[in-house]
Amino acid sequence: MSSRANGSNSVVRCLRYTTGGGYYQGMWLHGQHHGYGVKASGRGLIYEGQWRRGQRHGYGTLRRLFENGHAQRLYVGQWAANVRSGEGKQYYDDGSVYYGHWLDNERSGRGILWHADGRIYVGEWLKDVMHGRGVLYAANGNRYVGEFAGGCKSGIGVYYHQSSEGQSVQQHGLWSDNICTASLMPLRNPTSSTKPSL
Repeated sequence: MSSRANGSNSVVRCLRYTTGGGYYQGMWLHGQHHGYGVKASGRGLIYEGQWRRGQRHGYGTLRRLFENGHAQRLYVGQWAANVRSGEGKQYYDDGSVYYGHWLDNERSGRGILWHADGRIYVGEWLKDVMHGRGVLYAANGNRYVGEFAGGCKSGIGVYYHQSSEGQSVQQHGLWSDNICTASLMPLRNPTSSTKPSL
């Protein structure tokens, strides 16, 4: 249902754009999207959520609509001044999923990234990369617990090597750009793997 705006009153109406084939349906205030509304672009992007003074602001969902009618979620969460800011969940084209905090359209603060290849990172982010304290789980069961910088293992950390027997061997070390520059590992007991005599 469509209605016209009367002066500066807040109303609900639908406006279709002749260029690009997009539309907006929702609340208006002073000629701008304000409140709850749905906006679709001619490129297949659809935002459904809260607006403030013509910008995405508050809680909202961004989806991509394909020609076959299938819709793919891209982002669900908080927005501020038209960019992702606050808590939100991002779905990537390769199947990876991030859930955590955002600042100015970048992952920043604490968050979890599930990689499509099975890796999982839980920890701190800065300017869209792993930065600070965190845990990186490998798909084979190994894990690194320690410091990250610029998206790499950098600083003091412990790498847990998962053995085929299900035991974990700890490697305490100093890391730089994903390379261990110095480390300590426990010595293996040569008699530990021998079977006791009957």
